[in-house]
Amino acid sequence: MKILMIDDDDELRILVGIHIRSAGYEMFQAVNGEDGKEKLKTLQPDLIILDMMMPVLDGIGFLRWLRQDAKLDIPVLAFTSMNKSETNIEIKGATGIVFKPVELDELVGEIRKILKE
Repeated sequence: MKILMIDDDDELRILVGIHIRSAGYEMFQAVNGEDGKEKLKTLQPDLIILDMMMPVLDGIGFLRWLRQDAKLDIPVLAFTSMNKSETNIEIKGATGIVFKPVELDELVGEIRKILKE
């Protein structure tokens, strides 16, 4: 299974990547939504882990593009430090949500739940 993580935090992407690879997944990375769009030209991930607050193209804009313009039905796990009241309005189209900071085992559990493993 292929996972694309779109997040502007280099250290977090590396740390999550190590943990996700050790759980048996292939991990690909993008630094913002525009980079994520480029990656989707050649990659067909089974899941996207998407940070909501990034420069260039944020997660909300990327999710809107993914669902409305690209019309792709890839599951998206929103990965955010926004508070819970903000997310009810902002994250439409996401399959699931994980709030930062998160235990990496909890993140893998959410991934497995979405991918039905």
